[in-house]
Amino acid sequence: MKYGDHDYSGKIDPLDLDYLRYFSVGVFAYERKAKGTELKHGTVKVRVRGLARNPEKVYAKAREIVKLLDKSRYYGPRTVLVK
Repeated sequence: MKYGDHDYSGKIDPLDLDYLRYFSVGVFAYERKAKGTELKHGTVKVRVRGLARNPEKVYAKAREIVKLLDKSRYYGPRTVLVK
């Protein structure tokens, strides 16, 4: 990971799977901390939401958006609902 790279964060608790519940992951860019060259999570640029019963679809969409953001080719909405 380096400054400006994108990633996503968020996970679902496998012990608390209410199959009608939504969960989300946030896609962000890495930013520099105020002191030095260490990196931190930046603000969320895109929120990807989906049902808890199918988390892999949410993670796959988040990975797709990360790739597009790294190439500066994402022009979609700030909140994406995966069905």
